[in-house]
Amino acid sequence: MKPSLVVIIALGSLSIALASTGSLASGLSDDPEDPQNLLVENETRGGQRESLFPASPLGWFHDFVDRGEKSLYDAVGLDVGFTVAQLYQWVSESEPHVDSWGVGTNADFIARWDLFARDEPHQGKLFVHLQGRWDHGTLAPEELGTAALGSVIQTGNSYAPYESPEVIVRNLYWQMGSPEAGWAFRIGKITPDATLATSAHLSTATTFLTAAGIGSFGIGHADSGIGFVGAWYPSDRVTLVGLVSDANADRSDFGDIDEGDFFKAVQLNVKLWPRTEKAGYSKMTFWHTDGTKNRTAANGNTGQEGWGVFLKHEQELTDDGRAIGILKVGRSFENSAIYKQLAGVSFLLYDPPGPFGLQNDLLGAAFNWAQPTGLGSEYNVELFYRFPLFPLVDMTLSYQSIIKPALDRDNGHASALSVRVRTTF
Repeated sequence: MKPSLVVIIALGSLSIALASTGSLASGLSDDPEDPQNLLVENETRGGQRESLFPASPLGWFHDFVDRGEKSLYDAVGLDVGFTVAQLYQWVSESEPHVDSWGVGTNADFIARWDLFARDEPHQGKLFVHLQGRWDHGTLAPEELGTAALGSVIQTGNSYAPYESPEVIVRNLYWQMGSPEAGWAFRIGKITPDATLATSAHLSTATTFLTAAGIGSFGIGHADSGIGFVGAWYPSDRVTLVGLVSDANADRSDFGDIDEGDFFKAVQLNVKLWPRTEKAGYSKMTFWHTDGTKNRTAANGNTGQEGWGVFLKHEQELTDDGRAIGILKVGRSFENSAIYKQLAGVSFLLYDPPGPFGLQNDLLGAAFNWAQPTGLGSEYNVELFYRFPLFPLVDMTLSYQSIIKPALDRDNGHASALSVRVRTTF
């Protein structure tokens, strides 16, 4: 398929979405780190009190915040939430004078203001998403995998500090519509890689840790910036999504959209063989980027003009939906994405059997292969177990086997051990 055809398809899908006037939530993004989904998760986790230890040292604070949030929403229609995750990571190999361990913290503040037609299908909402990232006196986990091991798959994606400012406006957009309305759209500062080829089961905050394992960077994603995304729901099992955003976007500011460089994509979401009402979408994404004005890399794109295709199949493996399998493969062309080719398979089992009989725990395993643009292939095997340590406080234990890191061909194998702690308010 030629790049011009991809653009025509993308613009055609956008015109369809706009004719119906857009589309939303599960169709626009099922990424757990999407602002809307973060708020839903906070509310869900607020009602889940079972954990390994029944009493939380933060319990009084969670209860205080919950009461304040409810009062705020009842008064003015403003819903707020806060999450914080800390990752501790150690790697078995490191270059001379390079740390073999690192610690990183991510924090997200989310606010949704229901301003128009609250509780109606065509409702309008303003979303604000602030994000802060810090390290703690050593290499952050995202930098650790690259600097110590030469890994381009990375061992702790998103756990790297923001330098200046340390807290940024990651998303700021107006959203209207809903699946019930049959349409929805977002316009403002959006995040393309949290919108395209996503899954509700893949997130470095809640499941796997590698960029290849949770991301879709076989797509030359633009960074968070000014853009539009719309979706149309012809049925409850099919959604058509279109996205256009600033290819020169920079998450630390509002980009440079007047340069006229754009990232465009069209995506078909289909529930192929759902076994429960919570079944996820399989997705086919076509994309094209104009590249950046200085041809410098940004987020998932190398700065070069190019295009590509990405496929993700998500399948419930049991009738109760507790076992999930995910297959994905992506191919970029004209050296336009950080991964020329990407493929992976993931398996997740919710509430696995175990001696403690915990609820809301999760077991995951993944194998990922990536060929970065201009480099050789790299492989990664990742295993994790996540469980509620205290009420509203989750702990994840993770092991990674990194095989033939692309930036250090003399390193045949290395391991990474991680502990992640996360809480929501």
